[in-house]
Amino acid sequence: MPTAFFDTHCVECHDADTRKGGLDLTSLKQNLGDEDNFALWVRIHDRIELGEMPPKKRERPKRDEMIAATTQIAKSLTDAEQVDAESRSGLRRLTRGEYENTVRDLFDLPGIALQAGLPADGSAHGFDNNSDALDISHVNMAKYIEAADKTLDMAIATRPTAPPSSIERLSLAGNYEPDIMLMQGDAVLLRDKKHDPVMPPAGAYAHVNQGAHESLGVFDRMSSVGVFRHEDESWNAYFRRFAALYPGRYRVRASFWSLQWDKGQILPSRGVEAARLSVVQFNENGRGGQHPSYVLGYYDAPSLKSQIHELDVWLNFKETFGFNVASLAPVVLYRVGTWGQLDRTMGYTGPCIANDWVEVEGPLYDVWPPRAHQLLFGDLPLTEFKEGRAPVRLPLKQEITGARNKPEATDKTVWTVQPEQPLIVAGRLLASFLPKAFRRPVSDDIRKAYVAKCEERLKAGDCFETAMRWVYRAALCSPDFLYHVEPAGRLDHQALAARLSYFLWNSTPDETLLAQNLNDSKTLHAQVERLLKDPKSQRFIEDFLGQWLKLRAIAANDPDKKLYPEFSPYLQDSMVAETRAYFRELLENDLAAGYLVQSDFAMLNEKLAVHYGIAGVSGPKIRKVKLPKDCPRGGFLTQAAVLKITANGTTTSPVVRGAYVMARLLGKPPQPPPPNVPAVEPDVQGATTIRELLNKHRNNSACAGCHAEIDPPGFALESFDVIGGFRERYRSNDKGDKAPRGSIDPKIPIGFKLGPAVDASGEMPGARKFAGITDFKTMLAADKHLLLKNLAQQFLVYATGRPVAFSDRAALNDILTKTEKQGGGVRTLIHEIVQSPLFQTH
Repeated sequence: MPTAFFDTHCVECHDADTRKGGLDLTSLKQNLGDEDNFALWVRIHDRIELGEMPPKKRERPKRDEMIAATTQIAKSLTDAEQVDAESRSGLRRLTRGEYENTVRDLFDLPGIALQAGLPADGSAHGFDNNSDALDISHVNMAKYIEAADKTLDMAIATRPTAPPSSIERLSLAGNYEPDIMLMQGDAVLLRDKKHDPVMPPAGAYAHVNQGAHESLGVFDRMSSVGVFRHEDESWNAYFRRFAALYPGRYRVRASFWSLQWDKGQILPSRGVEAARLSVVQFNENGRGGQHPSYVLGYYDAPSLKSQIHELDVWLNFKETFGFNVASLAPVVLYRVGTWGQLDRTMGYTGPCIANDWVEVEGPLYDVWPPRAHQLLFGDLPLTEFKEGRAPVRLPLKQEITGARNKPEATDKTVWTVQPEQPLIVAGRLLASFLPKAFRRPVSDDIRKAYVAKCEERLKAGDCFETAMRWVYRAALCSPDFLYHVEPAGRLDHQALAARLSYFLWNSTPDETLLAQNLNDSKTLHAQVERLLKDPKSQRFIEDFLGQWLKLRAIAANDPDKKLYPEFSPYLQDSMVAETRAYFRELLENDLAAGYLVQSDFAMLNEKLAVHYGIAGVSGPKIRKVKLPKDCPRGGFLTQAAVLKITANGTTTSPVVRGAYVMARLLGKPPQPPPPNVPAVEPDVQGATTIRELLNKHRNNSACAGCHAEIDPPGFALESFDVIGGFRERYRSNDKGDKAPRGSIDPKIPIGFKLGPAVDASGEMPGARKFAGITDFKTMLAADKHLLLKNLAQQFLVYATGRPVAFSDRAALNDILTKTEKQGGGVRTLIHEIVQSPLFQTH
């Protein structure tokens, strides 16, 4: 190590007595085999190389001295790493997401839900697909067995012909929750864009109960239902009179429109409202869950004109649809009395979203037996089972409480595959299945070992299907399936194809990718383009952003309802959609790294546009919007999703947000805080600002150095509240002035006040001052190389499952140089990463 350099330029501040920044170079060990010690020497190297140390206010070393010092440190660090270079990637199992996507693509079961049933993955170096985060236990194995059984249950056909497809048109009327709404005045019955007189407005006939309405046939008229009430913790609407009997693809059509209800009159609405459809899972008692399993989407509900939306949906057994008036205020609008209150509906004026009907067609099959069954049993015919032990899998004859379309459980025939030469057929089936499942060629010895398992089960008395099911389950729980199997050194063809597909598809490679010569750079480039253009690349966007920008944590806390009454699930989903669409825009147009923090456009729908104070955007669809001049938005930093993730639901902290910017966007994660230093607790009563509280905290010498780097980015983001709204003053629960309504829905009561003014100015290291968020973003965007370097490191960690080592820096710089020569675009960066030795070696 450069002892003379340290003695001349560093020891005065970093000796045993002074220890600035907690560093004593006179006693620092050079044991680079210790992980913490190695990381400290890397930090020393980087601060000298970047010119941050010695401080600029002191006499600067000559350039040759600094280069010599960093070169000497770098050589020691690189030599120390070479010892373990061959095993850095480690052995990685599939993450929960990779496992589910692999099963979906392998078996052509695009909606099978497995991830929630598996134990949560750990995280290392910012991502869950790192070998350090992917341990395995008996709990994992038990859950993998359950997942394999669930997969085989859904994959294996139980009848020689496809289940009959039917078309059902559903109305909200006639379902328990919507019926209660109609009687309470939370909804109205509509017909031909008018109030349906068969159902008097709530309160006029309070003595008529639900049973009476059903007996009169009111709920079976297929009338439209106009809903005023947004769902909440205790209530949601779903179509209880339908549930999917057979897992599969369904074609769905839904008709929505909106209106303004004015004491019984139907007037044009305020614009295009947003209706939400979701998937809801029935429980064992035949009731839907209180929250949707997942949201299908948000759909236009134009004024007084029905709009029909069509979509293809995968439904699992016992799933139905939920409905919500997403763009209406997230409160119970006017219900203030008992069910018998007169004029509750007739005395109300406000917006309403109507659902005419939802039509479901299915299940739909392109082929029968389905491809999942053919993967397991090829073209073997299904025949009636008459002897021996029955297969484990029986025909689906379960009843669904509350579902209208119950199957008749009268047919007791069991259909299965029964070849005359079972072991020969098993060998042929396994020769086809195992390479697809294991993502590489399989030797005869391995195939024969699995055939032997089948023979063992046949001798025990199982029929062929049951024996093969046991074998397939063993394969799906084997390390060959559960792990990324990669050779040491340069990846072979199959491992390279798998690494590429798990990078950009989060799943197994398809036959087209495996058939290509990926050693040819032009072919590899073409395949990267093909994978990015495929809809499955959305998995990459969602998974990568979910971890890099922590989008997975968007719902980790709920904003304080008094301080932020305008918040809703629709706004939160719009936040996430914006960030994903923005990243897609960067990819599609190969935009440079400066766009990570600054742009003249945003990806918005009406909900976000109103939230951001931007006019001229209508409806729930996310689209590219040119930002007004002097608008503070643009780039990831000012997107509501990022701003919500970096807040706690009540207050914002420059420390948390600053650390996020440093780690996620600049690649300079701050050091952990020293022990025994209390955290800063913001004042939500409106008496003091977070800046004032932090000034006291920063007077602590143990904190000042790090806070000088962390706090400025956080100060710049103080212009935005906990749900990403722009602010000039803090909101307060106690002290302050009356708050104006602004863009908050007129149906939402305002209980907060405006407290002290926000100061978003600051100073970055190097005396770089900024007046607010716009100046700060311009400052960051100017350093495109730093932004590109960090993004490259994030991509590499995510794609390879290992951190970027110190000895990888030369290869990383080569990637950056090639990318920058081509304009520095995000898509170009992905291509250069895939072409690099860092991606193509274990």
